[in-house]
Amino acid sequence: MSKSRRESPSRAARRAADRSAGKAAPAWRRHGFPMLALWLFALTAYSNSFGTPLIFDSNSAIVQDSRVWSATSENLKALMTQDYWYAEKTNGLYRPLTKISYLLNYSVLGSGPHPASYHWVNFALHAVNILLVYLLGLVLLREFRLAFALAAVWGLHPVLTESVTNVVGRADLLAAFGTLAGLLCHVRAASASGGRRNAWLVALALVAAIGLFSKESTVVLPAVMLIYDVADKRAAPWRARLTGYLAVALPFLTYFYLRSRVLAALYETEAGSFAFVQNPLVGADFWTARLTAVKVIGKYVGLWLWPGRLSCDYSYNQVSLFDWRLDNGEGWLALAAVAGCAAAVAIAVIGYRATRPWVFFFISFFFAALAPTSNLVILIGTVMAERFLYLPSIALAAFLVQAVFHAGDRLTARSPAGRRMPWAVLGVVCAMFAARTYARNLDWRDEPSLWASAVEAAPDSYMTHLGVAFSAMAAVPPKPETVDREVSRSLAILDPLPDDRSIALPYATAGYWYRTRGEMAASGSGGSWYQEALAVLLRARRIDLALSEETRRRNRLRGKTLLYYSPTPGLYLDLGRVYLRLSEPQQAVETLEYGRLLSPEPSFSEELANAYRAAGDDERAAISLHEGLILTPDHRPFVSQLVVLYRKIDLNGCAVVTVGKRVALNRKCPVLQNNECRAARNVMDLYSKTGRRGDADQLRRTATGDWACPASLSP
Repeated sequence: MSKSRRESPSRAARRAADRSAGKAAPAWRRHGFPMLALWLFALTAYSNSFGTPLIFDSNSAIVQDSRVWSATSENLKALMTQDYWYAEKTNGLYRPLTKISYLLNYSVLGSGPHPASYHWVNFALHAVNILLVYLLGLVLLREFRLAFALAAVWGLHPVLTESVTNVVGRADLLAAFGTLAGLLCHVRAASASGGRRNAWLVALALVAAIGLFSKESTVVLPAVMLIYDVADKRAAPWRARLTGYLAVALPFLTYFYLRSRVLAALYETEAGSFAFVQNPLVGADFWTARLTAVKVIGKYVGLWLWPGRLSCDYSYNQVSLFDWRLDNGEGWLALAAVAGCAAAVAIAVIGYRATRPWVFFFISFFFAALAPTSNLVILIGTVMAERFLYLPSIALAAFLVQAVFHAGDRLTARSPAGRRMPWAVLGVVCAMFAARTYARNLDWRDEPSLWASAVEAAPDSYMTHLGVAFSAMAAVPPKPETVDREVSRSLAILDPLPDDRSIALPYATAGYWYRTRGEMAASGSGGSWYQEALAVLLRARRIDLALSEETRRRNRLRGKTLLYYSPTPGLYLDLGRVYLRLSEPQQAVETLEYGRLLSPEPSFSEELANAYRAAGDDERAAISLHEGLILTPDHRPFVSQLVVLYRKIDLNGCAVVTVGKRVALNRKCPVLQNNECRAARNVMDLYSKTGRRGDADQLRRTATGDWACPASLSP
């Protein structure tokens, strides 16, 4: 059947009108004015996001990462050769261009931690992507009205706020830019010739590199290019299109080579036990995991169709594993999602055979764009996240727009008034989406509002309750009732898990809070709080040790030796303090010594001194403070504490002297000198245990050369 016979008369006439209008009006006017109006509409929807602070993951990615604070060659090298999140350890993310964009905001633009410029850059990237979606609509749908409506519905949808309003969503924006722009460059290169074709191929390679070095999900670009080439039978011959695949080969090979070199040199710290509470699929069998992943796809579609409740977190146990007994609604939802995906594949095949390229393309595009984060191909660190919908939701918007305009065309055949119906319906939809986007931005205005919305939308996630508890702790004044309630709910979700599948952070947080409650209690009435703190901190320690062992095992398999590791070393500080409150100084010493191996923070040395003083060993307390001064020389409070101790240890001795009006330590005094040398030996031992042989050797030279310690000094 010919194309003219397949099309309705109204649509054929509309195409002819579009072509004649195109000849009459310049391209910048025909496309520029509508896009400008759409950008202004989107700007209105996001207008309340520009003052949103750098919270959630943005805080750790920008405010707490010194690599983005100044534009130096050392920082640029670090960003290109280190993990996305941390300088020394890795969870497998290599996104240097995203981090460099934060550096440009922080240093080059002079924004520092002030949020406005970060949000403007994010919105500008989103605006560019709206334009790219519009151009993609023109290529595939071939009508202005469909392309414009597609860009509007997609660009205003509230599920995109996690990528646009949350600053760390910039990785998704850049990856989408690389994928969309790369596809459009491939389309243009295939139909061009000579120098213009070469220019499009260079542009294709460039945008592919931008996307890949910003987020690894740009890996779908070749698949999207292939989907388009298969879908559009009117495209150029395959020989002309092959050069596009060759153009993306260089940036792809470069990226994966550099990524493998960078990550191979770093420790792996996201062990399976930690990943389980973020993605329970890692602990399930193959089919249970995949059926649950398909169920999540169904949840994504439902969330896009009705974005009434949105959450920044879907941790354990918000998305329950598929249960073959089908004794709850979640099991049937999974089967419904499987049926829906199968139906979509069938429709794609039918669309391909019926020469409807857009049907085949957008269904295939949805699954391809979602594949890297769907947990169908590989298991990742998160079971579900709204930011994963940024690119795939283009397909959902395309089908909504087509359905509305198809209904309008059928109505127009009966009544001319039906021509206005699609615009009215989609206008209402866009207005509702924009209003919901505006409202969702308000959730991102601070941590309390973000977590309050999250716990409402994802009440079965341990992390949403913990987030509310964190916010209530940080409030001025704190909200004890809220913290008690939300900490208990978070732990209740995690308690059934075995130690090797749980996570220490919520228990460590509960221990800190219960200890604080004990210290706030009236004199002599804090004992019950300390006992509660002890119980949860001991559980945290068991979980942490299980995680540490699993992490070391995984690193050994990669040929790496990670001697000591803990994602929550602070739990040992709190546990040591609780032991002190419960008059168990020896237990406190053992706990604090181990904690200091993990993190040589001044607080560990200070609490060790307190533990030894509680045990009646003032000399060992002084040595602990000397150790703290060696580990953190700038921590001056240690000096005043040593003065107090030596006045007790060395009565009428030489350890403490008065210089003018200032009291000082006399490093030439034999008592002090002996303790300082013992402290140096202990710190050298700490360095040796943690693999810092160079620091141990440097300390030995300093101790024997400057402090007159024995030449035989050794750990």
